[in-house]
Amino acid sequence: MAVKVNSVSARRALEALGANIKMARLKRRISVKGFAERIGVSESTVARLEKGDDGVSIGAPGMAN
Repeated sequence: MAVKVNSVSARRALEALGANIKMARLKRRISVKGFAERIGVSESTVARLEKGDDGVSIGAPGMAN
């Protein structure tokens, strides 16, 4: 279940994280599609992550909820 972020500082941190992920992906010349395949998510999830969407759920394969 996604929890919406109400804190301004948390919102900024998510946006900064997304920008850093996008910058790193672009520096390595990896497409959104290629990155999504590498990390096992959809292209739309990568796009949302890079925008700092607070509804994106991330985790590692095999981890229990």
